[in-house]
Amino acid sequence: MTEVSFIVIAYNEAERVERVLRSISAQTDLGDYEVIVIDDCSIDETAAVTKRYSRVDPAVRLVSHHTNHGRGAARASGIAAAGGHYIAMVDADIVLPPDWYRTCREALSESHAVSGTPIPDGDVQYLYTRFRLQPRARPGTMSINGSNALFRREVFDSVAFDPSFRNGEDIALSHAIARADLDARTLDYVTVEHAEGKDLLQSLAWMYESGIGATRQLFTFRELRGPDVAFSLWLGSVILGAWWTVDRRRAQPAALPVAALVAVSGAHVRGKFFLRHESPRQIASAVVVNSSMLAAYFTGRTVGTVATGLRIGKVRFASRQRSLPATGG
Repeated sequence: MTEVSFIVIAYNEAERVERVLRSISAQTDLGDYEVIVIDDCSIDETAAVTKRYSRVDPAVRLVSHHTNHGRGAARASGIAAAGGHYIAMVDADIVLPPDWYRTCREALSESHAVSGTPIPDGDVQYLYTRFRLQPRARPGTMSINGSNALFRREVFDSVAFDPSFRNGEDIALSHAIARADLDARTLDYVTVEHAEGKDLLQSLAWMYESGIGATRQLFTFRELRGPDVAFSLWLGSVILGAWWTVDRRRAQPAALPVAALVAVSGAHVRGKFFLRHESPRQIASAVVVNSSMLAAYFTGRTVGTVATGLRIGKVRFASRQRSLPATGG
């Protein structure tokens, strides 16, 4: 059996996929290995770049989806194609340090799955790129990070990635691992480079989709996280501002949600970056741009909350209708 299968999921990653492949090929103490790139129906040159690199490293092979199915299906396809004793999940926008595999493999002597911390976090990647702030290493809220993780093969005898999840599939897997009484943890001494390439519009769209996914996560797993608290505070400011505007017939309180958004944005930037030598103008610009990204995220949360509420209401109404006694004429 192959010692380790690296699964790289990619969608429109032509500019980045070769970097992650080179970082995998350069791993120390790498025994018999394979690298499976799952191209989720990219419309750029992701497949061509992968095929070209496979001539450099024959361990690399390409599996192509003819329809874009999303992250859950891409990960599931990778596992189905893998033959390794260990399964390594690495996103196409990650660059691994040379000792990543060796360090994670050693940690598997005490765990079923381990991961490192990506720097910077995905929700502030654009700010890092645009303003060149120094990111903090912030562990995620889940036991493992889906962007880079090493699993014992037998983990997937008990759990699986949900192929219907276009995002949030790693969060769902973390919960499944916990329910299966398997040990998973993020190694605080392992960090990886997160080299994403989204522009501002792409980042806004990603934050909006993340907001919808976070709402699904909250209703599904009933676990309150920091982002849920932030959204609740902002939504409370919207409701309070609207009530005050209607009740007092004054427009000034309508600015309350904006003030709350900027305050949350400032705390978010401060928590994600070391702010030591940046100018006040640089920090203020970052907070303003981050406010627009959080606005997209909160909009996604609002849409997700309304949609979930309507769905729950529809289910309860249908259940009530079925429970009513039949009447005849």
